[in-house]
Amino acid sequence: MRHSQWCGRRGPAARWRKVALLVSLLPSLAQAAEFPADAPRAEDEEAAAPPPRPRQFWWALGEVTAINLTVWGFNRYIMNKDFARVGLDAWRTNFEMGFVWDKDDFSTNQFAHPYHGSTYFNAARDHGFNYWGAMGFTLVGSLQWELFAENHLPSYNDLINTTMGGWAHGEVIYRLSSMLLDQRATGTRRVAREVSAGLLNPIRGFNRVVRGDAWRSAPTPKDWQPPVFAVLARTGYLNIDAGTTLNQFFAELDLRYGDAVRFPVDTPFDAFNMGVQFTTGENRLISRAEVKGALAMLPLENSGNERVLLGAFQHFDYNDTQAYELGGQSIGAGLVYRYLTQGGRELRLALHLRGVVLAGITSEYADKVGRDYDYGPGLGFHFEASYGRWPWEYLKLHAGSTWLHTLNGADGNHLVHEGTLLLDVPLFANLGLGASFTFFERNSFFRDFDTVSRGVPQARVFLSVH
Repeated sequence: MRHSQWCGRRGPAARWRKVALLVSLLPSLAQAAEFPADAPRAEDEEAAAPPPRPRQFWWALGEVTAINLTVWGFNRYIMNKDFARVGLDAWRTNFEMGFVWDKDDFSTNQFAHPYHGSTYFNAARDHGFNYWGAMGFTLVGSLQWELFAENHLPSYNDLINTTMGGWAHGEVIYRLSSMLLDQRATGTRRVAREVSAGLLNPIRGFNRVVRGDAWRSAPTPKDWQPPVFAVLARTGYLNIDAGTTLNQFFAELDLRYGDAVRFPVDTPFDAFNMGVQFTTGENRLISRAEVKGALAMLPLENSGNERVLLGAFQHFDYNDTQAYELGGQSIGAGLVYRYLTQGGRELRLALHLRGVVLAGITSEYADKVGRDYDYGPGLGFHFEASYGRWPWEYLKLHAGSTWLHTLNGADGNHLVHEGTLLLDVPLFANLGLGASFTFFERNSFFRDFDTVSRGVPQARVFLSVH
């Protein structure tokens, strides 16, 4: 159902403020990838490393509940929203009628809800719970909202997207905010780091102020910094052939936190990739967002210049172009290969198999349930090949297929094929010039309607900064 005024569709000015905030934080993240000059040495850090924060179950549960009460109160008493007028009758109806599938727009369900789930997740993370422990609090927070904060019936898709999307968004936000913090810093530098981390992770920032951590001098935990970190940016021209030609400009950011091929993955998301693409398309500021986090990695072969690993991954995907919508939550396994040349360049190959827990996909006949997309689970695989010098991929190929079975919408099955070929050539220093071609094909086999096949090619030319 509709989550909140804070998490639904917002005006262009508000969306651009979010983009400006993200861009403003990038220099801090890049600087945080290296220890400051006055940081303690490794041996000092090891001797003085602070103990892990104790797990505080009731504080975590209380803060998850407080988040929901705050958002509900804002909608009820400030925004005067009808859906926030709840009481015993609404709660009784929610329990008696049970869960349904809602009709909210794609961006609200597939992007805003996962972000809201990240606040529950970070409430637990900041009270001493690890990734696995924070998962349960995210589910509890979502259930609280669905059952008690709205007079709309609780929603299956909201529960799944908020919970699973909250895991991925939450851990990424927690890791990036950790990078920004330096508990030995003082003065203006300390203030800048605390404010930046608080803007990125408001729940954690609030707690650090309340506890006094925001100004207290203490050792900075070693695991707050990844072994490697990189920011990649591309900007240029995008052409989409959706029956009519769509000409847009785009800006793309990719963050590489850690590297599962070169460094151990001891805890979930010790290595992850996050990408987001902003476009000038009509009513679609964010046209692509994705997270791929390594949950665990098992080395199979490590001889000379070759490495082979088997891994478990969590995936979050969001695509909302003017030509199609596709996004969902997945858990999968991947086989990864790396060959390192004597010149320091590398060839990487990967094959990923995914179990799609829930995905939304464009459908011509989903309007019978009040949306323009179907919902359902499925299976998928994709293949990746790249050549370059980490993190710069000079040449990259990505191709895959996904099968989705409709649970809500127009009965049937969707078979999606996707492929991207990218070339990014170094010009000088960290500047590159590149182009990419993407093809998206959807074949929808409906039970009560004719089969629909759609192909959408996309072409980009861009300047890149690495």
